[in-house]
Amino acid sequence: MSTAPPSTVSPLSIGPDEPYSEPKRFVRKMNPLRWLALANGTPVVLKQILQLGLLIVWPVWFVWVIIRAVCFFAFWLLLYPVRANQKKNHPEDYARAQARRLP
Repeated sequence: MSTAPPSTVSPLSIGPDEPYSEPKRFVRKMNPLRWLALANGTPVVLKQILQLGLLIVWPVWFVWVIIRAVCFFAFWLLLYPVRANQKKNHPEDYARAQARRLP
């Protein structure tokens, strides 16, 4: 029977070498263990009270993230003709704008 040491990786840690991706960010933020880890470092009774509050707030936050994602993709689809027009008629300006975006 092997006794492996517990994992020291926190659900809050995000590797610096991870590529930027909105869907991955949403999935990572929706993890309830990430929310429970926010109460780490506090005394036991206070930690339990904080974790209970975080568990009550988590479903509301989860629904908010889903609504935000749906709105983001709806606006993305709604504005697609504008982007396509800019890409077709003004390729230099479009390329410059794409180069300015966050990585």
